[in-house]
Amino acid sequence: MKLGVLGIAVALAGAGLVPAAAPAKAAAVEPCTRVSTGPAQVVVDNATRLRLGLKGWPDTAFGVLPEGNGTYKFLSTAALANSGGQAQSVAVTRGTLDNPVAGGVVSMKPVVGLAPPYQYAGGGPVYRDPGSGLVLHVLHLERQLSPQHHFYSDLHLGLHDPASGVTTLLGEIVAPDMDFATADQHDLTADIGTSSLVARDGYLHVYFPDYSFDNGVYKASGLSVARAPLAEVIDAAKRKTVTPWAKYHNGAWNSPGKNGPSTSLREAVGPWHPNVVRTTRGGTIMVAGNSITEFDFSHSANGMTGWTPPQQLFRDPERGNAYPTVVGLGPDPSVVDDKFYVYYMQWAKVGDWADAVVVRRLITCVGGRTAGQSTLAGYSNGTQHRTTTAVERTTGFAPVEGKLWGLADAPAEGTTGIYSCLNGNTDQFLSKDPGCEGKQNSILHTEGWLYNTPPTAPSTPLYRCRAGGSHYTATTEACDGKAGAVSDGLLGYALTTSKRAFSRFYDGREHWDTSGAVTAGYSLEHRYFLESSAKPGTVPLYGCSYTSTKGLNHFTSLREDCEGQTKHRVEGWIYTAKPSSPSVELHRCYWKDQDDHFLSPFRNCENVPNHVYESQFGFALTS
Repeated sequence: MKLGVLGIAVALAGAGLVPAAAPAKAAAVEPCTRVSTGPAQVVVDNATRLRLGLKGWPDTAFGVLPEGNGTYKFLSTAALANSGGQAQSVAVTRGTLDNPVAGGVVSMKPVVGLAPPYQYAGGGPVYRDPGSGLVLHVLHLERQLSPQHHFYSDLHLGLHDPASGVTTLLGEIVAPDMDFATADQHDLTADIGTSSLVARDGYLHVYFPDYSFDNGVYKASGLSVARAPLAEVIDAAKRKTVTPWAKYHNGAWNSPGKNGPSTSLREAVGPWHPNVVRTTRGGTIMVAGNSITEFDFSHSANGMTGWTPPQQLFRDPERGNAYPTVVGLGPDPSVVDDKFYVYYMQWAKVGDWADAVVVRRLITCVGGRTAGQSTLAGYSNGTQHRTTTAVERTTGFAPVEGKLWGLADAPAEGTTGIYSCLNGNTDQFLSKDPGCEGKQNSILHTEGWLYNTPPTAPSTPLYRCRAGGSHYTATTEACDGKAGAVSDGLLGYALTTSKRAFSRFYDGREHWDTSGAVTAGYSLEHRYFLESSAKPGTVPLYGCSYTSTKGLNHFTSLREDCEGQTKHRVEGWIYTAKPSSPSVELHRCYWKDQDDHFLSPFRNCENVPNHVYESQFGFALTS
């Protein structure tokens, strides 16, 4: 039995993976010209997906319909879930932003009205008209090319009925500049994606890569757009049909949506399944794949001109990543503020639906924002080392004492961005290069910004070092004296702290609360911070153990004699009353079935069966 599901949420908030309660809001910054990418977090694992019958899911971006009280409906295509004689189904799940399938599968039904020559019909993104309440559904329809190697796709509108889960096909709205006959003759794929619907200035817009074949040259646009008057779209939908759409071309909106030419809005590779949304202050952002391994971000103040050059969000050459969905954290998920989520599907191996998960990242607009501070920590499993602002949960890794620093969480004068990278499957390293020094390396996330010179606050230099095929972070150019180590140079200066990381680990049977290293088999569940020396209002917290018929059992105690058991160390100093800094109250619980004492942030001991509440233990810091 895995404990601490609720406790993990607390730890994730402390690590910046989910938003904590926001302080008084600073002046809004627009445009969102630069973003920081948070660590990847699996929100639907493969076993859960398959257990719910979500085969080939999600095969498009999500449509997200808020239902109130923190619950949503999520729409996407289940590509391998046959229903109604059709190979694909529109899957509707109910859940939360933390778990899109928490409430299970609501419906799994085919698109109604599909007819030959289309062999594939699916959709995800939606637009709910506030006046009529109608839910428009973007549909991606495909025709197979004669050689059977590639396909041709176009965009259609559907009308989704939230009560029944049925989407009815209304009609085609956008097709590539290159017509089907040309694509078929030359066996050229035209993957137009599954656009989101963006309402702006009385029009409804779709964004897509357009495809042309002129004078023997096959080309995808960097980003194209089509629109139709919103009132006409809604009126036509009421009559179960569609109104004509027009592409933007040569400064005007006079090119037919179906097979008309378009003018690219930006210079870039063709965006793969672009997902475009408005910001709360009138801007427009886009997240799209530029390949099966890498996602980019772009921004425009008006959705048409001045698109920023693509900024890499992450790159994962070991897996396949597809179908980004941008989701705002406010009442309307189709509008984003300074923080928003990007959800996407990830195959363990490209196209392998036997092993796929849904992943989420928190993205933060940082251009022009006043920098705060985040926590950078070193972890080790005794052989390998990792330095990151994320909470490292890989089995066997624990925080390294003394390797805990502060860095800016937004660009500031005299700072340089630091990025988390991966060389191969296990060697994590920090880099000042947002591209992680080569396509062979994974771009994991943005760590933050280090100071180029010592700031006025207490600080230490950080160097990147290599030893035995593994990178680690040191505080001296001599790589902290490690034999055989080589320095890659100075990363920058980090703020020092008097705190130490204090974490709860679990090995499948018992918990181990400690600020030290753990033995093999333990995985970090959540992390707090203790004072590393006595401060007013604190008492020492001791790490202890005893042996029973269950094996070795670790526990913490406020008594120096460890309640008559074996004393190992002082874990740190815990506050006896709530301090002014952000903190969490910890309670000691006893799980009878496993003879396991553990600390929990919940008075109910996380509802562990057959548990005993022992005592309130004090307050640990959360940042």
